[in-house]
Amino acid sequence: MTQVPLILPQSITQIGTFTKFDNEYLQAGLADYAAIDPGQCSGFGDATLRTTTYDAPGDDGELIFPAKDGALSMTIYTDLVITSTGPSNETGYMAALSDLYAELKAALDALKDAPDDLVHSAGSMKVWKNGPADPTFPSYWTMGVTFSLLQDVFA
Repeated sequence: MTQVPLILPQSITQIGTFTKFDNEYLQAGLADYAAIDPGQCSGFGDATLRTTTYDAPGDDGELIFPAKDGALSMTIYTDLVITSTGPSNETGYMAALSDLYAELKAALDALKDAPDDLVHSAGSMKVWKNGPADPTFPSYWTMGVTFSLLQDVFA
């Protein structure tokens, strides 16, 4: 059985080749980053449970075999924060937003072919892309992205 450490979504510093998360970029005063909202993330606590049951041949009830852990599937929500264009400068804002999204999506798409590291405060794990990157616009100037990753226990 693989033991999964408690992962705090807000402690993620890297997913594959994407490293522009707020915990590092915000502290360094760097521009354009992804701010993970832990309140909108899920699946970080425990893997799904797989139970195997079969009808008991020639008898009432079922044969129940020991439960095993299934996949740890994490859903992450992040706001894309653009500061490179200045606090009130609209020129170039949408282009910078599009560029940051494209960089995140490229890193996630690479996880379709091979697992890569998800780095967090408790260590790292190999993950695969498990769902589409779904951009939403909570307001005109804000883009949020929801995506899902699946832990690879064999990598």
